[in-house]
Amino acid sequence: MIRRLLAIGLIVAAGCSKPSNEGEAKQWSGDQPPKEVAIPPALSIDVMLDGAARPALTTELLKSKAPDFADSERKAWLVTTLVAEAKGSVVEAFGPNGVSVSFAQPTKDGFEPVLFLTRRGEAIFSAVDPKDPFPGFHGRGGRLHRPGDSMPRVSPIARLEITHPKP
Repeated sequence: MIRRLLAIGLIVAAGCSKPSNEGEAKQWSGDQPPKEVAIPPALSIDVMLDGAARPALTTELLKSKAPDFADSERKAWLVTTLVAEAKGSVVEAFGPNGVSVSFAQPTKDGFEPVLFLTRRGEAIFSAVDPKDPFPGFHGRGGRLHRPGDSMPRVSPIARLEITHPKP
């Protein structure tokens, strides 16, 4: 009986290996985002208003204007807050690769075009509902078949073209 227990003990001991260094191989995906939404230091978005160049949207301009919407994850400015003459226009944002998104101001559903910043420093052009600018999609879809955020967006933003309808 003792021999059997010793044999089992030796088999178990032989089957066990040294602890691996798996923890050393695992790495975090990257730096954690900052705790607050910071405006990127080199932000510059060209603006065209009815075919004429306007001053660019820059870090300094965003710092001088209070965001229209903010939470712990993002800040958003209505395009009309940044370019007052944009009221009643169509705003089109272009990415550096030529992809663009266009929104009437306001859209037929009452959405307003915005420039928003994430905690990771991404500048994004999209449209939001002023009554609920940052709806909670996270964790509310999946098995309940609720759609996520289907609003088109452009990021990064190279330029905005603002046009008013011809009378």
